[in-house]
Amino acid sequence: METVFKDEAIVLRKSYSGEKDLSITVYLKKYGKENIYVPFGQIIKNPIVTVSEPFNWFKGIFIKRKGKVYINEIDDFRNLSLKIAKDLKKFETAFFISKYFNKFVISPDEKYFIFLKKNIYYLLNNENMENFKINFLVKFIFLNGIFPNLENCSLCGVKITKYNFGNLSSSNGGVVCKNCLNKSSDSFRNKEINFNFEEIKILNKLKNILFKDLDKFYIPETTKKKLGNFSLDYIHKHL
Repeated sequence: METVFKDEAIVLRKSYSGEKDLSITVYLKKYGKENIYVPFGQIIKNPIVTVSEPFNWFKGIFIKRKGKVYINEIDDFRNLSLKIAKDLKKFETAFFISKYFNKFVISPDEKYFIFLKKNIYYLLNNENMENFKINFLVKFIFLNGIFPNLENCSLCGVKITKYNFGNLSSSNGGVVCKNCLNKSSDSFRNKEINFNFEEIKILNKLKNILFKDLDKFYIPETTKKKLGNFSLDYIHKHL
């Protein structure tokens, strides 16, 4: 049985299949993640081969036949890969984004497609790639509905202020007050990254900050490292 459908796609990765063919992993706006088979993709020159580069966006007609998806026709296309590849830091950031998106996004959902598309497009207009990576991770956590609780202690529920703030706990999914932190074991405290209250405010702002404002948003270097490590650990624990 054969199914024909229209959709938009962003290429996450490309791999070789045998000596002649290509396989590309894409995220479709309507149908989510799919592997697309490109017969003779290694040896022919046509628009489909150009489209197959990672980070590219295209709109077209697809055919699903016997469990495999093929590109039947390309209606529109943006060669974002070529522009990104001209800047090593942007290329590394785009690879970082596509890697984590490909690993943790499984189900089809238009909100994920829009989020990925925004990241790839705004990447070309931003210069601070460290901020961009952290922004991706924080917004990705928020998009998945697992953003850490920053208002109340995750253990006792007391409202958190700068006076009773203890730490941010990846294991417990949010902030912990001083009282609960002091009662916890040394092994628990040693496993967590040490945050201060101002860094929690930065984390909270990042979930809402606009892409166009990222370059001018100040994050201290030590805080960048903390937020990056915390976000990666948090994603692995809660997704």
